[in-house]
Amino acid sequence: MPTDIKRTIRWLRKHFKPRTPVVVRVVDTLPGCHGICYIGDGRALIRIARATKAVMDDTLIEEFAHVLRHDCPLPIINDHDAIFWSIYGYIQAKWRGEEPS
Repeated sequence: MPTDIKRTIRWLRKHFKPRTPVVVRVVDTLPGCHGICYIGDGRALIRIARATKAVMDDTLIEEFAHVLRHDCPLPIINDHDAIFWSIYGYIQAKWRGEEPS
């Protein structure tokens, strides 16, 4: 696994500790997407396609937001519902060094 992505994983776990244990794997390709998140049996698996650091970081943040959304007790309307986008936006703001409001 690239060292840079390990730093991003550590940062996410430090600032947004999920209740669901998360395993991240970098793979050579994922047909049709940059990343995917599987959640089940009390754990999550995030698979990220090897790419530039910026693409991998952004993809990892999005997939990690799915885990955090799953941890939320409110029902999931769809994969990218309003609560998901709120979580994703909050993480992105903090990642960019902006103070989320």
